[in-house]
Amino acid sequence: MILILKKYKMKIIEYVKFNAIGISNFIISQMIYISLYLFLEIHYLLAYSITSLISVSASYFLNSKFTFKESNYTAKKFLLSSLVYVFEFFLNMTIIILFVNILHINEIIAPLFAPVFSTPPVFFMMRAVIKKDIY
Repeated sequence: MILILKKYKMKIIEYVKFNAIGISNFIISQMIYISLYLFLEIHYLLAYSITSLISVSASYFLNSKFTFKESNYTAKKFLLSSLVYVFEFFLNMTIIILFVNILHINEIIAPLFAPVFSTPPVFFMMRAVIKKDIY
């Protein structure tokens, strides 16, 4: 067990940092989403889309610097990480639509569940984009 922890210690630390940044980014995003939806009365899907665009940019820079300790910001890495978040966006959007339209969960509550399903695959994809030369 100790050998496994030593071997994966850095990845575990990265995953914890990724989630810490994700949680703070998520809280800020939800505040923006709720403001757009409740106060500006923007349709919940458009409000989620606007929030996602803001969140993607913040996430790339914060995770590059603090999670993966990379300072080599390139347009290529930003675009590839954006593609990862496009995947996450559509996965989350699908979950939100299912929760709202099929399970009849409130439009404000539904986006709270989506990251539970999308975070693990997004972490591994982002790690591959930021840390490795996969292209």
